Amino acid sequence: MPSNHIKKKHFIFLLLLFLLFLTGCAFKDIDKNVFVAMIAIDKSDEEKKPYKITLKIYEPVSSFKQSTQPEYSYISESGETLSEAIRLLQSYTDKELDFGHTKLIVIGEELVKEEKNHEILDFLIRRPDIQMISWIAVGRPTADEVIKLEPKGERAGYPELFNFLDHNGTESQYVVTTYLFHFRRNMKEYGIDPVLPIIEIDAENKHFKINKSLLIANNKRPYELNSLNTALYNILREKTNHAEVVIMEDGEQFIAKIDTIKSNYKVNILNDDKIELEIEMGLYGYISESKKALNNMELPKYNKLLKKEAEEKFKEFLDELKKIGYDPLGFGINYKGQKLHNHRMSKDEWQEAYKNAKVKIKVNPGLKSTGSIQ
Repeated sequence: MPSNHIKKKHFIFLLLLFLLFLTGCAFKDIDKNVFVAMIAIDKSDEEKKPYKITLKIYEPVSSFKQSTQPEYSYISESGETLSEAIRLLQSYTDKELDFGHTKLIVIGEELVKEEKNHEILDFLIRRPDIQMISWIAVGRPTADEVIKLEPKGERAGYPELFNFLDHNGTESQYVVTTYLFHFRRNMKEYGIDPVLPIIEIDAENKHFKINKSLLIANNKRPYELNSLNTALYNILREKTNHAEVVIMEDGEQFIAKIDTIKSNYKVNILNDDKIELEIEMGLYGYISESKKALNNMELPKYNKLLKKEAEEKFKEFLDELKKIGYDPLGFGINYKGQKLHNHRMSKDEWQEAYKNAKVKIKVNPGLKSTGSIQ
């Protein structure tokens, strides 16, 4: 039998042999990379190269103190496929394009309306260096123009659009935020339809305007939600805790500032082919504006007016969703959770039941004061 000394030698030899096959880290030095902040995907003017990709790239600076203004560079290329366009873009720089820090992907409105979502999603999902937590949005008129706008006051290293979408800056009730993984899941899942924010540029070409959204579903034309309906969607989904409701009822006119929102909705199955959409909302806040003096003693009356106005608006919104056959709130998923797969309606039956569903809405108003005017 080999002695312990020989065994140790064999072990060390095998260990050294094993180390020879270990590969090094695949990452390159940081100065050999350029970091992509945003990706814009548009329809190209070239027939044989239908996809145009524009990249917004961070320019390296020594420190923020020396360069307080944002510095970016932009490169664009068209390709027969998205991969071809990216491949060509890699020849525009002496460094490696790094998509690991890309936070926003903007798709041109024209491509979305041509229902190219599957091709674009397939490309984005397959690339391991594109983060699934990136935001995704629709650019109007083009994604290229949206990512190239640099509004005054934009900070270096953190584009203004990021503040809109992460809700650390503005908390507007009109801004919808959709992550790439969220968009993909809702595109695949039957029973809920994805919603993408629409990023526009104002008439002076100086600022962004994000107060509309686009409903998207397989084999359907996209449907645009106006500002009011986008806000109602955000409130119902509890994607915002702040909202303002304009009350113009019974000779009263005031604005209710809502600072706490509670929303609960579900499907009630009435029988095999009939359902009811039930929504219960809690809207709590105070009155922030009025054209005449208000009395705190009349808060019960103001709460009744808020309840009536809110229930009417939510009812109109749901009736519109039913009419166009879109389900961004996910009633279909709620239904599937209540029935075994072999006892559910078919897709066509569900669509028919959804369009003909009764709507039951209850709003619990909670105005606490008429403001702080003394």
